[in-house]
Amino acid sequence: MAVATRFLPKLNINKALHVGPHLHTPPRFTKAEAEHSILEFIYATMPLGINFTILWHCLLFSDRLPMPTYGAQLPSSDPLSASTFPALRSLCNEAEWTEGLWLQCHSGVGPSKTAMSGGLSNLRTRMQTCVRLAISAGAGVIIPTFATRDDSDLLKYPTEECPGGMFDIKRYQEALSATCPQLNTRACKDTRGIDTTINAPFRKYLEPSHFNGTFRALIDDTIAESGVITRPEISAKKPVRMLYGDTLMAWNYTAAAEADVKKELFKTLRYNNKLSQLGSQVFATLKQTVSGPVVAVHLRGEEDWPRSFGTLDIQLGHYTRTLLDLRSTTLGVNGAATIKDVYVSCGNPDAIRQFQEKLEPLGYVVHDKISLLSDHKGILKKVEDLRFDARAVTEYESLVSADYFLGILSSSLSDMVAYARTVGEEGDYFDEYIHPNSTRGTFVDRVFPGSPDVRGNENTKLMVVSGGPDIMDCFP
Repeated sequence: MAVATRFLPKLNINKALHVGPHLHTPPRFTKAEAEHSILEFIYATMPLGINFTILWHCLLFSDRLPMPTYGAQLPSSDPLSASTFPALRSLCNEAEWTEGLWLQCHSGVGPSKTAMSGGLSNLRTRMQTCVRLAISAGAGVIIPTFATRDDSDLLKYPTEECPGGMFDIKRYQEALSATCPQLNTRACKDTRGIDTTINAPFRKYLEPSHFNGTFRALIDDTIAESGVITRPEISAKKPVRMLYGDTLMAWNYTAAAEADVKKELFKTLRYNNKLSQLGSQVFATLKQTVSGPVVAVHLRGEEDWPRSFGTLDIQLGHYTRTLLDLRSTTLGVNGAATIKDVYVSCGNPDAIRQFQEKLEPLGYVVHDKISLLSDHKGILKKVEDLRFDARAVTEYESLVSADYFLGILSSSLSDMVAYARTVGEEGDYFDEYIHPNSTRGTFVDRVFPGSPDVRGNENTKLMVVSGGPDIMDCFP
C-alpha cells in the first residue's frame, strides 16, 4: 500500500480561510489563546453536558399552553426523497465529483489512530461535517469508527467500533443516497480494493475552519504534493483514500451562507432506534409523575466546567429569574401557576441540591434522574446498563421533547438541544434570538451586551456569557 503523509501544506490559503468575524487563527500564541486552549480539551475529548441524568417529559394539560412538537430527525416512516432536502440536492448537483476518491475523517485516536473521539454531540457533528467536506472535495465517504471510552476513565480510548450502536447508519446512508446520489458511501471499516492512502494535514481545533472552495483546494494540493497519484488518475479502478482529521469545527456554515444545508444534513442523521425507543419508554412512563408542563434545565456545575463559561452561581440566579418570569406569563384560571415542575440535568449531585434548595421555597418541585426513577427500577437498570455515551441518547430524546428548555450557550449539549428543538422553524434560531447585537471576540468567543443574560424564544432559551464559546457557525 502506498502511503503519503503531508505534514505542512505549501499552499498558502490562510487568507482565504480567514473569515473576519467568524473563526480564525491569530498570528501567534497569545494569552487569549492559552486561556482558550481548554476549549480543545473540552470540545474534542469530553462530552459537554453529557451527564448521567435523564429528563422526563410530561403531557401539557392546560388549554392555554398547547404542547409544542419538536423533532430534529425524520420519522422512520417518512419516505426518503430528494424533495425532502432541496438545499443539499442543489449543492450536490453543483459539485465536481471524482469517482474513486474517498474521504475518511478521524480524530487520530483509537487503536487504528483513525477513529473519531468525543461524546454524543461532538461525534455527531464530526460525522456530519465529514459529509459536508466530502461534497466540497467531490469525494465519497467512508463511514468512520468511533473510539469507545473506558467507562472508568473517560479520557482513555482502548477500543473502537462502528457508529451503529449510537446512530441509525442504514437510514443515514439511505438519506444521503436519496438526496445526493453522486455521494457514494462505504460501510465502516470498508476499504476493500483501496491500495493508496494519502494523509491530509491534521487540523487542530483552533485552526481555521473551511468554507466554499478552501477544503477542495487543500485536498487538491495534498494530492498533487503526495507524488503518489494525480487527481485525473483517480478512478473506480484506481481508488484513493484521503485521511483527514480533525473535523470538529472544520466547516463554517455561516461563512458559506449554508443555513439550510446545515439543517438538512442534521435531519439525515437519526440516533439508534433501540436507544431512542428506550428514551420514549422512559418518557411515557414518567410523564405521569407530574400534572402539568415541565421546564428542563441543563445545568453545568461539574468540577471540569470552566468558570469563564458561566459559573454555577450565575446559572442558578439567571435560571431562577427566568423560571419566575415564565411562571408569571403562563398563569392559569384564577391566577394559579401552571408551571411547577422543573427537571434539572447535571452531572454534579451537589449542584442539583443547590438548585433544589433555591427553587423549592418558591413553590417549584425539582426532579432529577434519581428521584424520578425511584419507582421504576427496571427502566433505571436498562439505562444504567448502557455505555456512558449511549446513555446520553436517552437524555437527548427527552431534553428535545420537554415543554420548555433552559440551557447555556457555552455547552455543546445545550446547543444541540436548542438546535434540534427549533430546526423545523423558519430561519435560524441562533441568528434570530441569540446573536442579535453581539459580536465575535477572539477565536470562538462571542461578546454579548448586558452579559450574562438569557435569550431565546418562548419555549427554548439559552444563557449567554461574554467570553464563553459560541460554536454555532460550525455546529452541529
